[in-house]
Amino acid sequence: MGRKYLCACGCGERVTRTREQVHLQARVHPYLVPTGVNPSRQLRVFAPSSEDGQGVSEDEGRIVAGPSGHQDYHGAEDELRDDVIVGEDWSSPDFDMSAAPDSSESEVIAEDVDDVGVESGLDSEEEDEDDAFLDELDPVRGEDSDGDNSDDEPDIFDWDSFKPSGLTAWEELGEEYEQEAAAVAHKLSEYDLAICRAFSFKVQANLTDKAFKMAPLAFPRDPPLPTLDTIRARVNFLAGFKPQVYDCCVNSCLCFVGPHADLTHCHYCNEPRRRANGKPRKKFTYIPIIPRLVAFAGNREMAEKQQYRAEHVHEPGKTKDVFDGQHYRSLRTKFVKINGERLAHKYFEDPRDVALGASWDGFAPFKRRKKTAWPLILFNYDLPPELRFLLAYILALGVIPGPNKPKDSDSFLWPAVQELLQLTAGVRAFDALSNGMFVLRAYLILVFGDIPAVSMFMKMKGHNGISPCRMCKIIGLRIPGARGTAHYVPLDRSCHPDVKADHQAIKVYDAANLPLRTHDEIITQGKEVEAAPTTAAAERLAKKYGVKGVPILSYLDSLSFPRSFGYDFMHLIWENLIKNLVLLWTGDFKGLDDGREEYQLSKAIWESIAAETAAASDTIPSAYGSRIPNIAKDRPNVSAEMWSFWTLYLGPVLLRRRFKHLKYYRHFIQLVRLLNLCMQFEISADEIETIRTGFIAWVETYESLYFQNDVDRMSVCPLTIHALLHIADGIQFCGPVWCYWAFPMERYCGSIQPGIRSRRFPWASIDRYVLEIAQLTQIKTRYNVVDELALRATRGNIQGSLSDPSWASIEEWGKVRRIDSDAGDTMRSCSLGIVAEDARDATYVRYEMLVDQNTRYRNRPEHFELETFYGQLTHIYRVHLPDACPSLHTEGPTTYILAAIRSCTLKPDDKELAGLDIHFYSLHGGLDVIDITTVQSLVGRVKRTDAWAIIDRSGALARAEWSGEVD
Repeated sequence: MGRKYLCACGCGERVTRTREQVHLQARVHPYLVPTGVNPSRQLRVFAPSSEDGQGVSEDEGRIVAGPSGHQDYHGAEDELRDDVIVGEDWSSPDFDMSAAPDSSESEVIAEDVDDVGVESGLDSEEEDEDDAFLDELDPVRGEDSDGDNSDDEPDIFDWDSFKPSGLTAWEELGEEYEQEAAAVAHKLSEYDLAICRAFSFKVQANLTDKAFKMAPLAFPRDPPLPTLDTIRARVNFLAGFKPQVYDCCVNSCLCFVGPHADLTHCHYCNEPRRRANGKPRKKFTYIPIIPRLVAFAGNREMAEKQQYRAEHVHEPGKTKDVFDGQHYRSLRTKFVKINGERLAHKYFEDPRDVALGASWDGFAPFKRRKKTAWPLILFNYDLPPELRFLLAYILALGVIPGPNKPKDSDSFLWPAVQELLQLTAGVRAFDALSNGMFVLRAYLILVFGDIPAVSMFMKMKGHNGISPCRMCKIIGLRIPGARGTAHYVPLDRSCHPDVKADHQAIKVYDAANLPLRTHDEIITQGKEVEAAPTTAAAERLAKKYGVKGVPILSYLDSLSFPRSFGYDFMHLIWENLIKNLVLLWTGDFKGLDDGREEYQLSKAIWESIAAETAAASDTIPSAYGSRIPNIAKDRPNVSAEMWSFWTLYLGPVLLRRRFKHLKYYRHFIQLVRLLNLCMQFEISADEIETIRTGFIAWVETYESLYFQNDVDRMSVCPLTIHALLHIADGIQFCGPVWCYWAFPMERYCGSIQPGIRSRRFPWASIDRYVLEIAQLTQIKTRYNVVDELALRATRGNIQGSLSDPSWASIEEWGKVRRIDSDAGDTMRSCSLGIVAEDARDATYVRYEMLVDQNTRYRNRPEHFELETFYGQLTHIYRVHLPDACPSLHTEGPTTYILAAIRSCTLKPDDKELAGLDIHFYSLHGGLDVIDITTVQSLVGRVKRTDAWAIIDRSGALARAEWSGEVD
């Protein structure tokens, strides 16, 4: 044990130097100070419209701010409220709340923050990692900093002492300027637009610097484009924000910021922070949030899209979005708090307030999967659901560099929490809709990711701890005699020897009444762990509570621990539960046999199911998702999206009549029904209760079938089984599961992987790519050049045949697309076109017609009811009548589009599949010629020995599915 000293934190304890560092770290808070610079003007004043010139100014790599120094808050009254942080410095230091500022003119000193300047590309093998991206960076000071004459001590901000009463004359002038800028801004000169096009081409095509430098030679223009370094400098200027670059540990243990700002060595691995020449060994690039949200508010199109939250109307008893969850609705009744001090405004009282969700996850950019990076991203919930998860609208904060998982993840979140606190208080921005200044506020309300990632950022032990669940205090148990450290959580643990020996231990947990954690309890336990005098004492408390400390995210009062950190549906179900069930069925689960049950499938049966799965892709349209490979031979390449489709659509068909006993199949179908309910776009209160009771029954049956109350089989009860019991509570508190699942994060990780253009320096390469994507998005937003920088060819109109306009005409088409969305189903006629060998069948459709129920009775009046049919689309006809046709009751030129469909004769529904909207047919019926508008959607088919199963994802059980994005 190390030598003990009197702790410098003032606690009065004698502790080791390691514990002293922990105590000191716990006393540093991420609260901010206003810098006196108006953020909207900092981003926009003197921004280049560049209408007259084509050159690049010598100041193009920086933003020129408005008037510096202090602000006089004695202007006229306006609607701007109190507690607003006036201004923004993207390199604000850490503060505690112990004193008020000495002077309104005090300056802000940056702490280990670097500004991205102009540097060469990443593809050169001769360059060092930092030289390739960050070597020539100068420390960032506040926009009004006096350099060497700045104060040595950072400002200390007292929220109560700062209550601006209105706008100054300068701010009113700024509002007038913003109004004029809104009318003429977002205009780039032709030369600037050419620069941005070239930059967009490089970023979207993932060109190396070397390849991009060849482009002007291959495609010369007059005047020629500047060099790549000058293009990057101009883009930095046009984007209007600068990234913050912090030193971090070479092994990714921590970021040298906040409580670690003055460290010279990592206190985890003891690696030095800098090289012998004084330069940092590794850096973390943080992309600020505020300038991008300000740009959104100043762009009319984006501001209109962000009206979704304000226009959303909650219907009691229905959950349709995150805004119907208990958390959001309870926040709206509360006053905002920062550091325990109540501010004058409530959460989301302004329709322009922004609701944010955060997601982080580790991904391995290389095939060996030994090195990981950790992207940090935000989602804007103010956008409609169909937009908020698209790559173009994701707010990337940066990527924690590899090669290892961070040991102090809070240090990498430090700058983000600083900005989020500032957004909680409010920053001034220009509203393009009202044409005036307003207080922009944003609140982080949800955080999600896989279990290890969320546990890390919540400072919890996680799935291998004694108390592994972040939602409740259920105690985990080890398998007696096993070497592993994993803890398992069966409800019934009466067979375990440790439970038998402890009379106070719970023998059987009541799944409907689990011991839930509370926010105050988690924070109190975290403080107790951090205040422990020794590392050993802290570890004992951490094991006892499952809490390792107080997370930095707890400073955000808009988050509720642990309920704002719901279990991610994608990882929970598709990456864990279903895979484990398959391993159990195939006898590959940790060497376990089927015990006293008989749930295992023979090798021949499973290989048959896998082969039918692969073959089914030929008869399922590509609009339904990726082609699923043979899940027996190519299981590692089956993605979560593929497992999702297999579980919901193929599994119920292919597993039918395959088990020795029907109870295993029924148990699986019960799970599918529950998953269908969870993924509905609209969930009623009764359905949430059905989900709750349904998962309780399912987990209890699961333990009976697979755990069998055998202590040696306890490994079949991991945390991912127990977490199912918390899904209903998550929907009730946070909203539908698709609001916080990890599919968008997986998509984002896949999108940045091609940005690694240097295997020698992959982390700097990712940093560069993520930053450039953010800059490109910002330029599109600020200057309204989304279409110009998309670099996509516009689709031309289909040319018709040469004929006299007065003639009636009939054309046969080969395909037609529904236009109810940008990615509407494309339906093909089976009679036209050449079918490729690897083509996927997109000719079967679902259509609806009104059917007279009294057809058999001549004397009864007509009684029409809408019925659903399935069939194969054989012909598509376009009939154009140039003149009126009395027999058809048309009064002028009319066009009809008709579909000829060979109907499927459905068999009676299987009772075991009731409620899953899966139907079987073996024969085709007659030919129906109908109006094309009655065709609803594409359907897929799965071949069984005696019939075809119809797979319909848009029928009675229309639900959320992840389908990626259409390029």
